[in-house]
Formats: sequence, structure tokens, C-alpha cells
Amino acid sequence: MRNPISYNYHLNNILFDRVFLFNDLGIYFDPTLSFNDHYIHIQNKASSMLGFINRSCKDFNNPLALKSLYCSIVRSVLDYGCTVWCPNSTGAIKAIDSIQNRFLRIIQIRCSIKRIPHLSYRPLLSYLKLETLKNRRKRLDLCFLYKLTNGDINCHELLSSLNFNVPHRSTTQMNTFYVPLQRSNYSQNAPINIIMQLVNHLSVDLFSCKSIDVFNYYLNSFLGD
Repeated sequence: MRNPISYNYHLNNILFDRVFLFNDLGIYFDPTLSFNDHYIHIQNKASSMLGFINRSCKDFNNPLALKSLYCSIVRSVLDYGCTVWCPNSTGAIKAIDSIQNRFLRIIQIRCSIKRIPHLSYRPLLSYLKLETLKNRRKRLDLCFLYKLTNGDINCHELLSSLNFNVPHRSTTQMNTFYVPLQRSNYSQNAPINIIMQLVNHLSVDLFSCKSIDVFNYYLNSFLGD
């Protein structure tokens, strides 16, 4: 809100402190829903955990072992709740990507993996069979929507917010969802709108796979780096 109405609340003549940042289930929310404070929090936490791995596992030179530690301790921090706070600005995306890039540099040196300096990290990602964090977030979003539309997640409020596209006549282009134009970036970047747009853009079939594991494998054809 551009001009929020502020009111001082009292209880037993005690003034309540006004809070501009709060933590709900591990995600930091601010009044503008920018999630900038949350980005800083997960970057610091993931960086700290990566430093712990680097210091504690100096004798490790097996890339699979280091990858397992990274995925379970570091990447899980960058994955948690990303459907809610998925970054849209280039600065936030690069800042979060820097954590994984740092891990790739560590494993490159530790395991003597050759990479041309100052070029893309994609060869290392392919070697380790890792996704970019951007594609990882897309996969988690699509898996969340699969669970929601196939009854694995029971939430009528979220399900009712999906706008399934029902065409009035036969057409060659069939989007799963109807996503109306939004007047503000806030609405445009709402998680449910982003996921519906992603399904339409990739032409993902949410209903042909019998399980989430099959669906996750099916997504490889859309999210291959």
C-alpha cells in the first residue's frame, strides 16, 4: 500500500510495537512482500553452512560425497519455501546463484576438475548432474502444482485460485490456465500466477503422470540445462 493507515494499538495502556518484519515458518515477510530480508537471511545461512563443509571436509576429494553434503545441508536452505519467495529481480537471482557457484569452485579445486576460467559453470553442473537454481525452483513450483491439482495437497483455498482455461471453441493452442493481465507487479509476481504462467509457457501436462516421481522425471524434458 502506498499510503497505509497506521494506528497505535494499546492493551492495558501498553503500546504495541509496530513490526515491519516477521518470520512465518522460516520465511521472512516485510510490508511490501519484496522478500529482500529473506534473501539476505538464506544467503548468509547457506554461505555459513558451505563454509562449515569446506572447513570440516578438507580431506574429501570425492565429488559425489561433496555433492551429497551440499544438496542436503546448503541447497536445502535455498530450496525451502521457494514457491512463496521465488526471486524476480536479476540482483536477487545472481546473489542466490553465487552460493552454488562458490560450491562449484570449491569442488573444482578439491577434485581437480578442469574448467576454463571465467566461463560458464554449466559443464560442472552437467558433470555433477546438478540443475541451475533457477531451474530447480521451476521444478519445485511445478511439483507443488502437480500435488495440488492431483489431490496430494488438500487445500481448497489454493485450488479455487487456479483459473482453468475452458475454450468456447476449438483452437490449435490450448493453455491449461487462463492468466489475465495484471495491473501491478505485485499481482503479476504472485506465486500462483507465476506457476500458472510457467505451466502454459512450457506446455506441461499435469494429469498424465501417475505419481510425483514419474512427474518429476517427466519434467527433465522441459528443464534440461
